[in-house]
Amino acid sequence: MKIKKLLLLSILSLSLVSCANTNDVNINTANTETSDVVVTTTEKNFMADEYDPWEPFNKRMYYFNYQIERLVITPIVNTYKFITPDFVENRVSNFFKNAKVLNTMANSAFQFKGRKSMRALGRFTMNTVLGLGGLFDVASKMGMPKPYEDFGLTLAHYGVGRGPYLVLPLLGPTYLRDAFGTGVDSAIAGQTDIYNKMELFRTSSAPITVLRGIDMRKNIDFHYYQTNSPFEYEYVRYLYGKYRGIQEAASEK
Repeated sequence: MKIKKLLLLSILSLSLVSCANTNDVNINTANTETSDVVVTTTEKNFMADEYDPWEPFNKRMYYFNYQIERLVITPIVNTYKFITPDFVENRVSNFFKNAKVLNTMANSAFQFKGRKSMRALGRFTMNTVLGLGGLFDVASKMGMPKPYEDFGLTLAHYGVGRGPYLVLPLLGPTYLRDAFGTGVDSAIAGQTDIYNKMELFRTSSAPITVLRGIDMRKNIDFHYYQTNSPFEYEYVRYLYGKYRGIQEAASEK
């Protein structure tokens, strides 16, 4: 389900939950006297359970990302989508997805998951050789699985907790552990850059990095403050925590 739909569904469901979970209401009324209403709520606000000690900073960064998206990123992405044929867009997306598989292979090896690492290597090889350098997703058409790992999940595998919730400039929501993992994953990508080793080009070069960012943002169906809710920050934080939890659970299967 797309993030936009998740957000809108969550707003509706949370509103219903908040209305339904107010309990222990005692109303004592007299004919001519003012009613005494006693309300005690034992239901915890589950959105407040996320560990967010840097919330003031995170909210400022959330707003900063909104402004950058509104003024810079959205116009660039819209222009890219307007001038680029769908066929070319799909080839670009496939290329970056294929290059990212090597990161999964490396992190699977770090966790001693030999089978998953070999599956990732097989997928990368199939798409690189038969898919013209990863432009075509041949592996998916052949029914090959799509394993995923990152260094944050590797740290989680060895018992490292998420740490505080964190909103990074441009990158958006993450956790302290995963922010560190993102840096390690970037280093891994540099070491496993097969295109650079073949002296074709560097996938970490500035133009390709910008193109990767545009392609990534294009495939995310979410825009800041599109829900018109004063609690959007809390909803996004909650949903991201659930999304990351799903990835952590899938990693251990």
